[in-house]
Amino acid sequence: MPEGRSAHRLPVRFDEAVWRDAIRGFSGEALQSALNARAELERSGVALATLLPCDAQGVDKTELAGCAKLYLPLGDRPPSERTFAFVLQLVRDIEGKLAWDFVAFGRRHSGPGVRSVYHRSHRQLHGRFPQ
Repeated sequence: MPEGRSAHRLPVRFDEAVWRDAIRGFSGEALQSALNARAELERSGVALATLLPCDAQGVDKTELAGCAKLYLPLGDRPPSERTFAFVLQLVRDIEGKLAWDFVAFGRRHSGPGVRSVYHRSHRQLHGRFPQ
């Protein structure tokens, strides 16, 4: 593996049931962005430099300790132009190696009738939406 920042990549694991639940209800550009990102992450893993930590305890009462967000679509566009995200949770695999587990996909910010990816992640991890 090459030296430098590109060498700092970890694999990303996708549970099929979690994935199906995460993309349910999405279509068009949003769904294509998620599918493209998954294919890339399964092929190459994720560069640590592209991730941002989630708040362990968010002002919206989400609890996402050990999680990171990856803005979508992948690429160099500024965050303001990437309205979707994956949330990933850092884990150790059965061999003790670090990996990321896919937790949720969705819009970065809530809107009327739309829960953010962070609320969806909280539900995935804790079995309920934040209260």
